[in-house]
Amino acid sequence: MSLVLILFLTCALCYFIRAKWQIYAVGRRIPGPWALPLVGNVQMLDKLKPECKHWETHRRALSPAFHPHILSGFTPAIARYGDELVRKLRATAGMPIEVRECLFACTLDAIIETSMGKQLNSLTDPHNRYTHAFHKTSELLFKRMINPLLGLDFIFRRTKMCRELYASLAVINELMISVIDARVEALQLQAEFGLDLSPATSENGIRKQRRTLLDTLLTAEIDGQKLTRAEICDEVNTFVFAGVDTTTAAMCFVLYSLGKYPAEQQKLIAEIEEYSLRYADLTVDALNRLEYLDLFIKEVLRYYTVVPLTGRQTTTDTVIGGRRYCADITLWINLYGLAHDEKYFESPELFRPMRFVNTQNERLPAYVYIPFSGGPHICIGRKYALLIMKILTVQILRNFEVQLSNPNEVLVLQAQMVLKSLQGFNLIFTPRTMEG
Repeated sequence: MSLVLILFLTCALCYFIRAKWQIYAVGRRIPGPWALPLVGNVQMLDKLKPECKHWETHRRALSPAFHPHILSGFTPAIARYGDELVRKLRATAGMPIEVRECLFACTLDAIIETSMGKQLNSLTDPHNRYTHAFHKTSELLFKRMINPLLGLDFIFRRTKMCRELYASLAVINELMISVIDARVEALQLQAEFGLDLSPATSENGIRKQRRTLLDTLLTAEIDGQKLTRAEICDEVNTFVFAGVDTTTAAMCFVLYSLGKYPAEQQKLIAEIEEYSLRYADLTVDALNRLEYLDLFIKEVLRYYTVVPLTGRQTTTDTVIGGRRYCADITLWINLYGLAHDEKYFESPELFRPMRFVNTQNERLPAYVYIPFSGGPHICIGRKYALLIMKILTVQILRNFEVQLSNPNEVLVLQAQMVLKSLQGFNLIFTPRTMEG
């Protein structure tokens, strides 16, 4: 029996290598931080699906949820979790801390409340089972991604890892379904009795927002039909997973860059003082005045390309750069390579926010700088993510001086689901005094 199993696994491995060898070869040639054994920067290559009408219609249904007026209403909730993050960092009393876990919890809380109207409170509850489920799901998905054998569903479904993944997903789905049910009931009451469900906390931590991503999904109609419960769960899960991971990674690199480049940190402090934002409430208008903060974040997203690679599937025969590509193949865009190409960015190895001032930015060819991807598939939540990043950055800067715990430490990058540091982000937050 064992011999039969060995023969089967050997044949399966040979088939997998033969089918995917060209993909492996492409992955090894892509420059940038090493990502996966044998695969280089290529991630989840066989999971992409071609563009379809389903995606287009759902995208149009979601777009109203990210209207600037709606986003501006999220600032108080985001700022509230930023204040909680500040209290957490102040409790370190100037001792080094690996900051990713705090940022993850803060970002998760902010995104869950503003997108679903639910207060998760994972930042104040380190044993929150939903937070653990999100972490575990990301961890297991990555483990499957780097193991060629587990790419085969027939094998993966018979592993302990699969059972653990389904258990974590069950916890997340339980959260999603409970919030959806509560929000459906609230919207029905609002429609039936004309109740005003403006911000006020109800039982089980459900916060009644005027408009959230979930509200848009619940009220959207496609060809006269409302979305099914499964479709709503899928859209919310996609938004939350993608938003939390990428925004957390970006904020990690923002704080690391503040500690790495003290002169840049001082310029940002001067800008905050110039606009008297030491104690002022953070609004979208106030944040839009912070022009150097915008330049700084743009350079962080270039220098540390949070999503190093993206793919597009051809739907027809396509000619790019004089080469012809047939339909139904995946073309990979090396975002990390583009962001560090001296053909487009002078001295790309240097951290220079001023490279993005208008006179220089206008000279960049289209689709060279695309931290949020580009074209029809550009990240729908890009302005939402930038809003979170700017609010948290300002709140941290006006309360702390950010320093590296070891200024001589060399950051070792690895592309997992997003770009990460192998040794984490070890920082010191020293309380500061500011005029304002």
